[in-house]
Amino acid sequence: MADPTNVNKAMPAAPTVGTLLAHPCRNFNILGVTTLHDPKDGRQKIVLSSFAAGSTGKLIFIDAENGAGEEIMLPGDEGAWALYNLDDQRLLVGTCARSGYLHALELADREWLEPLRDPNETYIWNLCRGSNGLVYGGTYNGCVLLRYDPTSHRLDNVGRASPNKDNLYSRYVYSEIPGKILVACGMAEMHLTLYDLATGAFERFGPAHAQVKQISADHLWVEAGDTMTCYATRTLAEVPLDQAPLPEPLPAPYSGSRHEQPLGDGRIYATRGQEYYIFSPTASAGEPLPPLAAIPTERPPTRVHTLIADSQGKLWGASGFGQTIFSYDPDSGTMWNSHVVCDQGGEVYGMAFSGQRLFMSAYSGGDHIVYDPALPWEQVSNHNPRTLQSVFPDYIRPEGRSVIGPDGHFWTGWLARYGVYGGAISRVDVDTLEVTVWKELVPEQAVMAIAADTQYLYFTTGGAGNGLPSKEEPFAFGVLSSDGSLLHQHLFPKGRHPGQIVTSPAQTGASTQGSVIVAVDDELWPFDPQHFTWGEAFPVGTGVNCLLALAEGGILVFAAENLWRLAAGQLTSLGTLPGPVRAATQAPDGRIYFAAGTGVYQL
Repeated sequence: MADPTNVNKAMPAAPTVGTLLAHPCRNFNILGVTTLHDPKDGRQKIVLSSFAAGSTGKLIFIDAENGAGEEIMLPGDEGAWALYNLDDQRLLVGTCARSGYLHALELADREWLEPLRDPNETYIWNLCRGSNGLVYGGTYNGCVLLRYDPTSHRLDNVGRASPNKDNLYSRYVYSEIPGKILVACGMAEMHLTLYDLATGAFERFGPAHAQVKQISADHLWVEAGDTMTCYATRTLAEVPLDQAPLPEPLPAPYSGSRHEQPLGDGRIYATRGQEYYIFSPTASAGEPLPPLAAIPTERPPTRVHTLIADSQGKLWGASGFGQTIFSYDPDSGTMWNSHVVCDQGGEVYGMAFSGQRLFMSAYSGGDHIVYDPALPWEQVSNHNPRTLQSVFPDYIRPEGRSVIGPDGHFWTGWLARYGVYGGAISRVDVDTLEVTVWKELVPEQAVMAIAADTQYLYFTTGGAGNGLPSKEEPFAFGVLSSDGSLLHQHLFPKGRHPGQIVTSPAQTGASTQGSVIVAVDDELWPFDPQHFTWGEAFPVGTGVNCLLALAEGGILVFAAENLWRLAAGQLTSLGTLPGPVRAATQAPDGRIYFAAGTGVYQL
């Protein structure tokens, strides 16, 4: 039982702590692309929707001929997957990740109509126009089908597309079948649903576990496991594959390319991270690659997802979405933002230096990456940064982050792929770059945090699942040796949620001397790694987002919007934070930095 006397309650209310230094993390994250003939000037435009984590997204209009750029801020939300050109007169934007707005931009005068939304949905994935002239969209987290009437500017929820309560996604929707909207449902149980425009009825379509492989005006190819089936879109009758083979995808000139869009002159637009290019599909193999061009507006500040310091005190971090990293010199104010660090979309979670090289772990491809800042940036050729062996497809999200282990190598904790519960721990040998993976140390539980001291590695597990509702069961704290052997496991009672871990330097207080500190819901539990025993818990009162061990002793506890210090057996309030903090670091000179939203602060 936690002892409330461990909390120093004598202090008066503390002020807000931290001095804002900069917003050094800046990137584009292009989630949607469409084309249109702009009624404002009659020119063909490529329209990009750029997601700004922790901020407000924007649209970027690129002139297809001269590359000139125009930016238009969204009325609300961080960005958008869904873009739909409504007859070159109105642009529809379905947003994420907070509000799931349906925004409508009148193109001629660049005026936004009143934002619309379903109050229970936070994502709109894509939009399509039914044969009745209305526009439909799929969502997260209710797996519903939305309907938009352009004439009345009205948005309606027409119902849940899946009877499986654990399916959170209606991603994507398709209108090629006359009189129907096809909805792909997941992730707990992948299946297809047909919505009848005339009757409003939903019915399942296709085999169990079906997913859309490709769709055209005439044919629908459905994949279920190793089986491919083709249907005629007009009749939904099966068509032999030898009569309608799956079209071969157009090879892109660059790896990591996305959002290919045909232009009016036959060329094709494609996005590659922070850049774009336009190429001819008829170009011969010997022709030079098309040039990569910078997206022609300013990169916006975005949320800092990860923050560390190198041996010289320079800060390094990762964006909250968009697969870029940054550096920031707090003395000179110099900042640098990268191109994408790997070909897969997502973001870097784990970062740690070994010598002069920066090792990283990234969602969504389960990637391990190594980068040498002293060498030229050559990611296109996978030279620097270099993507190593991944843990994909079984594991994709490094939720547990990464640490340098007692063996000097780079260790990461992972969540399983979409639709599956589970977790793993990986190790990158920093000398040979060989990757080793230990799967399901606690079966069907995600690795939520990982930490290390000079003896062992420590991890916690939880019920999170990519695309799945969180589950409840007894979760674990584990101790690993450097060879991956599980030396100790503690199961918490069902309903308790172990989370962040920090290895604590020796302190005066016997209750924390030589301990590992584990956040368990709104408490801190000290663990003695010499005897594998637990000490008296410290109540914090709110959930803990981040823990930072200080070189001079003690631990900083970032809990909700409050900062605490645990030292010498006392938990002391230091003040309030400018926002939730999930990343903090201490430089070699002792200075302490943390990130809140898009800002980097010095304590």
